[in-house]
Amino acid sequence: MTIDQQIAAGIDLGSNTFRLLVAISSAGNLKILDKKLATVGLGRGLEENQLLHEHAMEKGFKALRIFRKSLDHYLPQSIRVCGTEALRQAKNSSLFLKKAEETLQSKIEIITGEEEAHLSLAGALSGYKEQLSGTFLLVDAGGGSTEFIFADTSTGQTRVESMGLGVIGLTEKFITTPQPDIAAMDTMLADTIGNGLEKLNIPEKLPAVSIIGCGGTATSLAALDLNLTSYDEALVHGHILQRNDLEELWSKLIVLPTDKRNALPCLGEGRGEILTAGLRIYQVLLELMQQDRMKVSDTGLLEGILLSSISETP
Repeated sequence: MTIDQQIAAGIDLGSNTFRLLVAISSAGNLKILDKKLATVGLGRGLEENQLLHEHAMEKGFKALRIFRKSLDHYLPQSIRVCGTEALRQAKNSSLFLKKAEETLQSKIEIITGEEEAHLSLAGALSGYKEQLSGTFLLVDAGGGSTEFIFADTSTGQTRVESMGLGVIGLTEKFITTPQPDIAAMDTMLADTIGNGLEKLNIPEKLPAVSIIGCGGTATSLAALDLNLTSYDEALVHGHILQRNDLEELWSKLIVLPTDKRNALPCLGEGRGEILTAGLRIYQVLLELMQQDRMKVSDTGLLEGILLSSISETP
């Protein structure tokens, strides 16, 4: 490595998945050394009693032990570990965090929804060789929350909104119930997303605004639309999903039993269980904004966490 390069690591302790990224960073460009993902489901059942389930915590510790081996191998010069909505909400977060920090031998920060949004934006922008122009809305429909980031490149202004609207809670409340109530979910989504757009001061019909989806829901939808048999970051990044594509995916996925959805190629463990809820978030958003397409970014929060670890290094 040259003097302006360093090995850095970022870890995202999400409400559904834990993710690790180790990369060589040079002037904001990342050369990936290791990337790991583990489905933990930390946010499952959280709305019922605001407690992390012991089974999910154990899965989390197992994932962190694997992550620690990677860190020991690459010895990053900077590292940042961030927890999101599930760890923000849970009453017993401290119980998990104590053992998790011992396992990782690293401090864990519980970041706000607003910081999560800003990190997602930084990570998404890092994935584009040519700087994005115009106005765009970056959307990350996550396990425990959904972040909206509105950016106007002409003025350099950004506005963010984090909503407690996660695909795990939506699935548990509306889809996996004995009698799924899609109409009620749509009504709730329209109200919540509409309020979010109002707070960002985004007119519901603004053709100049591009919609970019990042995170596991968006990338999984792109992989399915592309009919990939194995995940390919290069093909997923920048893929365009038309409203018609999302409608076709919805029609196919909603009638499949959960085990059949989970068995679809390119999806992480258990992703099929929560994918329909995430898909619906994007469908309702496109309808409210009267847009006919969205772009998918393979980079987002995880890359943003890693890059922020470098900027914070003395």
